[in-house]
Amino acid sequence: MCLSLKKKDMAEDLKETKKIANELLLEKYEPILVIKLIRIPPVEELQAFASKIQKDFGYQTLVLPGELETSVDIVSVYKTETMEIQTLKEQVYETCKALEKELDNSVEFKTAKEIIEDGKTT
Repeated sequence: MCLSLKKKDMAEDLKETKKIANELLLEKYEPILVIKLIRIPPVEELQAFASKIQKDFGYQTLVLPGELETSVDIVSVYKTETMEIQTLKEQVYETCKALEKELDNSVEFKTAKEIIEDGKTT
């Protein structure tokens, strides 16, 4: 009987310890939704998209255009780095704006097939 009470107390202590550990992790770390896009939309569209996703899902959202494939991941970062995430967002938007000015229109990616077909017509 005494052994059974000790096991029960130990199980409750372990459960409480896990609960406290999870709360500490949630206090110190923040989930960030990272969306990688193949296409590079205009900056206004990119900002609106990121804002809507952030509002809909409640996560800080970082959208990275011009990637090799489209994907969505949730990563966890230490909360003291959230200002760096904001800086990174601004850098992404500024880079897109510079590309738009350089090309004088939105950046458009083509598939290998489209590039080959365009080469045949010229």
